[in-house]
Formats: sequence, structure tokens, C-alpha cells
Amino acid sequence: MAINDLLLVAVAAQAVTAAVPLVVAGLGELAAERAGVINIGIEGLMLAGCIGGFAGAALTGSAWIGLLVAVVAGSALALLFAAATVLGRADQIVAGMAINLLAVGGSGTVWMALQARGLADLPQTAGFARAPVGDAVRDLPLLGPLLFDQYALMWVAVGLVGLAWWALRATRAGLVLTGLGEAPDACAAAGVDVRRWRMVVLIAAGALAGLAGAYLSIMRIHGFTPLMTGGMGFVVLALVIFGRWRVGGLVGGCLGFGALDSLQQHLQGSGLNNVVPYQVFKALPYVVALIALALLSRGRGGPAALGRPWPGER
Repeated sequence: MAINDLLLVAVAAQAVTAAVPLVVAGLGELAAERAGVINIGIEGLMLAGCIGGFAGAALTGSAWIGLLVAVVAGSALALLFAAATVLGRADQIVAGMAINLLAVGGSGTVWMALQARGLADLPQTAGFARAPVGDAVRDLPLLGPLLFDQYALMWVAVGLVGLAWWALRATRAGLVLTGLGEAPDACAAAGVDVRRWRMVVLIAAGALAGLAGAYLSIMRIHGFTPLMTGGMGFVVLALVIFGRWRVGGLVGGCLGFGALDSLQQHLQGSGLNNVVPYQVFKALPYVVALIALALLSRGRGGPAALGRPWPGER
């Protein structure tokens, strides 16, 4: 293969790798917003998944236990957010920011405790490797690095995408979910327990965000650093809007962002960083995402009841 072809394959493969946690967390946020709740605390949920996965794996030496702890951590914080916003009717933006602050403080405290115990690094057996496929499959032109030289969570993400697309289009649950965001009063009149549905959706979204966080700490990086999500949760929020609250649009946005992130890494290594500050390259995906979001913000603003507490009056 020519050098340009190899570069294209490398960028595409890294784009898929970078897009996986965005897709996983984004599907949960999309479901929550379709149900009428916006959770800007998704950054904190992902960070909880990062530290939960790392702590669980470091303390037990088992990557699977780390993965379970990450999912539980994300679900627990999501339950707290759901209790405040769905049951307590608190302002969703304020509650989301509180979750972010709680996650930052909590993850920092756990990280310092782990360091004090000499657990700043993962044991070799406590992190997930790439999907166990044969070299013959992994070395296939284009398809090898794009599909098979990935972590197994990529295939989980593909399954979740298919499930979400089918559920929203062809099941009663998808119809109810849409109704919760568009007309919760009508749902209640039809016998749907609005609060219970929203609670379940938010907890499930928290589990997915925790899973996405574990992908960063015990799969992709095999370590933890404070604030390692680096605003990824806010990118997820933007990509849900960019995708117009549709599964296909969300996935396309995640892959596009992943491609830009991969491209900026290759640009940094191309020697251009001697001319252009590396911060410019790192900002490239975020700048493009903001521009795209600004261009799309003139359209429909999402589900009609998005961000509004239910019921409307106490």
C-alpha cells in the first residue's frame, strides 16, 4: 500500500477507536433527552466510570471487576441525578453541574487514596487488550485495522446502535420514550408512569456513561489521570444535538469527531507542530464541532418537554 493509503487507514482506524466511548455514552444521553431530561452531568458520569474502572481493576487485579465497578459508579451518580430532577423536580442544568463537581472531587479523592496505597499503575492482568482475533484477520487490508484491531467494546457499541435504532422505531418502549419528551402529560393520561420511566432511562444512561469511562481508563489508556475525560461528556452533549436526536446522526457525528481527533494527532506528528502550536491541532475537533453545532442551532430545538420538570406544577 502507498504511504497515503496507509495514513488514511491509520486515521480511519483511530477514528473508530476514538468514536467508541462517544457512541456508547451518546446513546444513553440521546435516550435521556428523548425522554425529556438533559443531563449535562454526563461528563461527571464518564469520569466516575474512569476512576471506578481503574480502582476496581487496580484493587482486585481483574479488568472485569473494574468494568463492573465503572458501570455501578455511573449508575449510582445517575440515580442521584434522577432523584434530584425527576423526583425532586430540581433544575436539570444545576443538578447536572453538581454531578460534574461531585465527580471531579470524588475521583480526585479516590485517586489520592489509591496513590497512597501504591496503586498508581494497573497490574498487567487488570487491563483489557485488543479483541482476541487471529493475525490473519487483524492484518486484512483496511478491514483489519478498521474493524478487528479494536477493543471488544467496539462490537458492543455496534450492537447497542442497532438495538437503539430498532427500539426507537419499532417498539412500544421507543414510542413511550418519544412521548415522554414530547408530551409527558399525554403519556400520564394513557397510564404511563412518567417518573418511573425517566428514572429507569437515566440510570441506564448512567451505566452506559460509566462503561464509556471504563473504556478510557482500563482499555484504551490502561491508567488514570485526574480530569482524564477532558470535556468528552460535553462533546457527547453537542453530538446528540448535532445528530438531531437520531441514532444515525449521533453515530455519524461521533465518527466525524473521531476522524478529526485522529487527524490532529497525525498532524502533530508530521512536523507541523514546529510551525503551528500543538494546542491549535488539539482544538481542531472541538472548533469544528462548535461551528457545526452553531450552524444547526437554527433548526428545531429538540423534544418539546426537554429540560422541563414534570409535572409542571407542584
